[in-house]
Amino acid sequence: MKNIILLFSLSVLVACGGDKKITSEAIIATNDLNQIQQQKTKIVNSINTLNSELELLNTAIGKLDPQKNFLLVSTISLQKEVFQHFIGFQGNIDTDQNVVLYPELPGILKSIRVKQGQKVKKGQTLALLSDSGLIEQLEQLEIQRDLAKTTFERQQRLWNQKIGSEIQFLQAKTQYESTEKGIEQLKEQVEKTKIVAPFSGIIDHIIADEGSVVSPGMHPIIRLVNLDQMNISAEIPEAHLPAIQPGAAVAVNVPVLGIDYSAEISSVGNFINPNNRSFRVEIELDNKKGNLKPNMTAQIDINDYTQNEAIVVATKNILEDQKGTPYVFRVITDEDGMVKAQKTWIKLGKSIDNRTEILDGLSEGDQIIEEGLRLVEDQQLVKIIQP
Repeated sequence: MKNIILLFSLSVLVACGGDKKITSEAIIATNDLNQIQQQKTKIVNSINTLNSELELLNTAIGKLDPQKNFLLVSTISLQKEVFQHFIGFQGNIDTDQNVVLYPELPGILKSIRVKQGQKVKKGQTLALLSDSGLIEQLEQLEIQRDLAKTTFERQQRLWNQKIGSEIQFLQAKTQYESTEKGIEQLKEQVEKTKIVAPFSGIIDHIIADEGSVVSPGMHPIIRLVNLDQMNISAEIPEAHLPAIQPGAAVAVNVPVLGIDYSAEISSVGNFINPNNRSFRVEIELDNKKGNLKPNMTAQIDINDYTQNEAIVVATKNILEDQKGTPYVFRVITDEDGMVKAQKTWIKLGKSIDNRTEILDGLSEGDQIIEEGLRLVEDQQLVKIIQP
């Protein structure tokens, strides 16, 4: 600032040449555009001349007295590195193996063979309904089947010996086969009186009471869950669709537990919800310890961009001019061996965690100013110190 005031004062003195010359105020008062432009040109030329002389003086001072006239700065040397960008969303934790079991037949809930919190295996019988006489019907039908089988076998032997009529043989065969099918159907009905586990898991809730009358689709019996494998679902704005693919890395945080997980996207939806213009992603999580519970919320950060050889600068080291154009101060050495700060315009990429990728303007090995950044000016002499 002092240099600017000095330059302005000297320029005015040079331009005006003392009291004997017409002042700028007087020329402006004439409202003569040509005179005003000529006066401006004189002053600009004087300032440029003084700037050149000042630069020579600064260089000479730097050579003769480098310890006292250099601005002290610290720098960082730029190296190529892996740069990953993440976008954050909120997801909901759930499991596909979370079901409420209903009876397949109407009847009385005869017995419940498990307790709440008990671990069960796939296919294990959890509860029994009254068979409503199905067992007796099955036994009677099996007796009829045995008789039909004996009759059929006799008719078959006679038929093979060309004895008896064909119609008798066919009737015996039909009766036997019909009875067999009836038994199979009745066995299926008997099996439906059992409530069995469709997968291995934990009895989360016993809903019905023994002795109660239950009906299919109306009266739930037991809730069975398996929390070994959980998944997170999230709705992602469609603008991110091109950058999110199955297998993309995901950082997961469960706030209520304070636990972090590393995972990847298992599936990306193909349907855009017309109501909120979003698509669905799912992330599978191993939950052998049982920490995660259905309907917990999770913060997910999805990797949408990776550059293996990127030039990255701390965001705090990037400045902007009045037009918003970004720049940094790069350290260079001129022909005279003097170290200077050079304003360097840059093109920015993505930013995350106070780190910004530089797409253009800087190269590997460049040194940029970190400490002293706010004090330095373009082409100013500097001395590099290590913090």
